[in-house]
Amino acid sequence: MKRRTFIKLSAISAAGMVLPLQLEGQAPAKPLLKPSTLITPNADFYILQIGNPAVLDAKNWRMAITGLIEKQPLSLGLADITAMEAVEAMRTLKCIGDPIGTEQMSNANWKGVRLRDLLEKVGPKPEAKVVVFRCADNYHTAIPLADAMREETLLAYEMNGVPLPTEHGFPIRLLNPGHYGTKNPKWIVNIHLAKAHESYWEKQGWDPIANVKLGTMIGTPSEGEEIIGGKIYTVSGAAFDAGHHGGIKKVEVSVDYGQTWQEAEIWAKDTPLAWVLWKWDWHVPAEANPVEIYARATANSGLIQDEIGIEVEPVGAIPYHMIDAKIVEP
Repeated sequence: MKRRTFIKLSAISAAGMVLPLQLEGQAPAKPLLKPSTLITPNADFYILQIGNPAVLDAKNWRMAITGLIEKQPLSLGLADITAMEAVEAMRTLKCIGDPIGTEQMSNANWKGVRLRDLLEKVGPKPEAKVVVFRCADNYHTAIPLADAMREETLLAYEMNGVPLPTEHGFPIRLLNPGHYGTKNPKWIVNIHLAKAHESYWEKQGWDPIANVKLGTMIGTPSEGEEIIGGKIYTVSGAAFDAGHHGGIKKVEVSVDYGQTWQEAEIWAKDTPLAWVLWKWDWHVPAEANPVEIYARATANSGLIQDEIGIEVEPVGAIPYHMIDAKIVEP
């Protein structure tokens, strides 16, 4: 069934990724892939916050750990945190309000410390159930104490080998694996243990758990792109399950309205906490026609994306991505 019978949801690529024409006598152009690298450069990493980025001075910045704790509250500077045992990890972040296939998903190498190493210094009381993060831009959110104590939950101070850029949370941000950006706060100034907390976005009806859903995005072609018929075109993109379903097993592409699916090549990957990058070489028909390109992922658990794209909901979007393009004559 064609997508036009459903509510259309798509995003035009800001880069307008159109493959260059091959000139007579020249070697075939190298396919353009999007994303083109496993690691997103800092300058291209998506940015979203409730207001202007908080600009903090590392020399004067302090982060307090307070609340339902057995020991005295802590007040830490950046040097105190960077002196602790460091952890480096690749992690993908995705926005909970990101419609299918847009660019609010990025991947980076991070360096920081385990949050649990700090919490163990103060000793959470038995009645403490959540860890609340208050930030310099007045944002606040909470995660379950059990999630905070996971080995994978980090307080990051470096991004792709450099100190966190201001817009990405300098000097400290949370990396809470498996959860949308709403649960990965930036510019943290206070960590508070409590029995319960209603977070900023929860007050506006968004999902308090914010688990990332299995998702796939098409980077090439972009929406409305003209594709030369009779040639090979490389469809490409990324897929991510945030580790909830054992990672991505395979990605498939359909160019016949979902009647048949072709398996793509996964050409770059790390752990399930980072996206995978995929590509599929399409032998484009010679006839000029509109075309709808679908992509879906299958997780190692067996879960398959099988829903047509509709409006994003307060629990995150889950359908597979679809792109309208046009085959044109050479």
